[in-house]
Amino acid sequence: MFVGWEAAGYRTVSRAETVGMGGLFLHTSNPPAEGSFIGLIFDLKTGEVRARAIVRHSKPGKGMGVQFVQMGTTDRQRLNQFLSQYAAMQAAVPKAPDWTSSVAEVSTTMSEKAFRETSEALRWQQDLAEKLKLARAGTYYQLLGVGSESPNEQIKQSFYAIARKFHPDHHMGKSKWMEPLKELMGAVTVAYKTLSDPDKRVTYDAQLTNSDVYNLGRSKTASQKNIEHCFLHATQCLRADNFVGSIMWLRKCVEMEPDDAKYRALLARSLGTIPQYRNEAIEQYKRTIELDPLNLQVLFQFAELYEELQLPSKARPLYSKVLEIDPLNAKARQRTNPSVVCGPRQGRSGSKRPSEK
Repeated sequence: MFVGWEAAGYRTVSRAETVGMGGLFLHTSNPPAEGSFIGLIFDLKTGEVRARAIVRHSKPGKGMGVQFVQMGTTDRQRLNQFLSQYAAMQAAVPKAPDWTSSVAEVSTTMSEKAFRETSEALRWQQDLAEKLKLARAGTYYQLLGVGSESPNEQIKQSFYAIARKFHPDHHMGKSKWMEPLKELMGAVTVAYKTLSDPDKRVTYDAQLTNSDVYNLGRSKTASQKNIEHCFLHATQCLRADNFVGSIMWLRKCVEMEPDDAKYRALLARSLGTIPQYRNEAIEQYKRTIELDPLNLQVLFQFAELYEELQLPSKARPLYSKVLEIDPLNAKARQRTNPSVVCGPRQGRSGSKRPSEK
């Protein structure tokens, strides 16, 4: 849970834990001194809660324990109702297995390796579901798991950690999870681009501060529905190898959503199939990589276009970037090997269908 708080004119949002009727603990790298008074606001399923509190414990670099000193009757009722519902929900959930004591028992019907793989898969699915909830109704800070005071380096590290775990290119064998993974990475990329840009971050923080619940939920708009209509026509053209048609519809998608890497990637791939459009394809690939720097498929496609244009010196840095993301990628290792002469790729013609992300 994230809580907005204010002290001496300084306003921010921090992650909270150990919430009770008497107070809570807030994670922040620069907590106020013990004895300081702060204002709190946080949104629960039972409603918004506002309170004043005093800092009882302050640990720089970690956070602070605060005690509620003033809270309205309605706010206290909402907090009490929330804690009661949470306690009931926890009681209703089956107790998690004791991994240290039950492995032997489970192993009678399942090998240790299979048991471990199943457990890891279930944890991964749970983590994905939690991230999707934040992507759909949380703040960018919540989605990236950082605070509003977090430096750019921490935001970058968090983004890369999420990408390594959930980028679709790392789960090509999980076909049923492709759409949720693409949705999540699209939201994570937008969050990262916003918070890593100083100007965009200031604007976003201002919007966040002025919102009622420190929560910028996102719903489907008429514009998004129009994009879906254009994208449907584009995919129909792609299936028919009608690249001129797909270019027309994908350009409309890019005009409406210029920061969506998916549309630019498909547009670049379509443009690359037509010789007179290849300079434009290069520009679209560059912009796509700016928006989604960890997309291995796009990096490979861009490199292959350079090879087809007989520009191996420009293709190799792209393969090197692939190796930064996936050091064990055999294809990228081969193409960056000095003994391998990069040239036009075999089997790639103007009629080849662009891969759909």
